[in-house]
Amino acid sequence: VLADGTRLPAGAVVVGIGARPATAWLAGSGIALGPHGDVLADAHLRTSAADVYAVGDCASFPSARYGERLLVHHWDNALQGPRTVAANILGETPAVYDPVPYFWSEQFGRFVQYAGHHAAADATVWRGDPTGPSWSVCWLRENRLVALLAVGRPRDLAQGRRLIEAGRLMDPQAMSDPARPLKDATVD
Repeated sequence: VLADGTRLPAGAVVVGIGARPATAWLAGSGIALGPHGDVLADAHLRTSAADVYAVGDCASFPSARYGERLLVHHWDNALQGPRTVAANILGETPAVYDPVPYFWSEQFGRFVQYAGHHAAADATVWRGDPTGPSWSVCWLRENRLVALLAVGRPRDLAQGRRLIEAGRLMDPQAMSDPARPLKDATVD
């Protein structure tokens, strides 16, 4: 039942409640916060306060790969960011943080993995039957893989993540064949 009283028939309902960074304690600190309470970090994960960095699911960062600021709510993000911060604190060549976002979950005995960010995708390619036990869906932008959701197909996820990182051109027709490895659907 919707807020206006409308009833929608459904066999199942999935509710995504989302997440919000617990950053209210930073009010007045000089550290800029975004509209969702996220700590606004730059491409090197520096905050607006000198010598202060932010990582994890409280920090958003500008992604050159996706052309927008990302706020990633998954522990994989918290594992990746500290490497960039450590390199920047140690004074090595300035390290830029622009990972391919990733998450996984196990749902009803199925291993579900997602890599990328599909908000600006302009095409969708299915690999396999989504009513079956294993399948993938790929999102492309200008024939480059930008995101992938794999259910029971870990090889698709591993290859897809590398293809997203590399920004390789893909052949959508070849990608649609679930028997063909994703890495073999690139265009040279």
